[in-house]
Amino acid sequence: MVDSGVPRTRRRRGGYGARVRGALVLLTALAAVVLTGCGETVDTAKQTFPRSTVPAGQGNEGGSSATGTPKTNDPAFTNEKLRKLDPCKLLTDDILSALGKPAENSEEDFGNCANYMKDKDGKDLSITLYVGETINNAGDADQNIGGLPAMESELDDNEACFVSVITSTNPDFGIRAQISGDSEDLCGTGRKLLDGVVKLVREEAPERDEATGSIASLEPCALLDPAALKTAMGNVDSDVSPYTLHWCNWLGNNVSAGVWFRTGYDPATSTVDKGTPVDLGSGVTAYQTAESGSGV
Repeated sequence: MVDSGVPRTRRRRGGYGARVRGALVLLTALAAVVLTGCGETVDTAKQTFPRSTVPAGQGNEGGSSATGTPKTNDPAFTNEKLRKLDPCKLLTDDILSALGKPAENSEEDFGNCANYMKDKDGKDLSITLYVGETINNAGDADQNIGGLPAMESELDDNEACFVSVITSTNPDFGIRAQISGDSEDLCGTGRKLLDGVVKLVREEAPERDEATGSIASLEPCALLDPAALKTAMGNVDSDVSPYTLHWCNWLGNNVSAGVWFRTGYDPATSTVDKGTPVDLGSGVTAYQTAESGSGV
């Protein structure tokens, strides 16, 4: 999978948050996709949009701090700790009320939570928080939010702003806020939001309430046996490419494999995208679907 360098966007879909919150099981997915044509590996899981980067010097408003030297790899923000966080517990009433009138939080995945609220002027304000995301071009971070290097980018049509703090390097992971709506200063809202989130993680990090056997805290990049993976990839070595703290890719020449831990329906009872059942042994049944595409 090739990363386009542009932050993901997520559009509001009616009932999506309620569907995930009502999920009965955790769905584990493993996909190996063979691409033909020019032999390029393409990530079809993300959308790309034009963007414009906010110039340096504009990052000291709305909650970011110009004091001190921001540093990554802070012990309070290790990948292991971030993986255990409940993203919806980071969008507290106190933090959101400083931005306007909060609505109910909508859990979208293990590392994502959204709130479709109103700003202080009664205008639509959509907030999505991503915990443990790959931060592209993290070395260009020229702002300081809560003692962490920070950066932001805004869509050319000014309909959304992405504000990120870099929590770790090699790989570059962080926490990203996606802000969209009719408010005047979306980036300022994102900075203020992340300032509160960073302080909360430092002072009293809210972990998710995990059921026994939950996969949410597992490291996906350590899941597959290297020898078995090499065989599956056609006896070719592959490069490990983490995408989020719950999603890992392995990139070969013309083959890619990925493991993504996420919430969802039980495929055994779902009528949508059910797939074909496969017995993995030890009482475990997986569901597979086959897709093919060509890169140009």
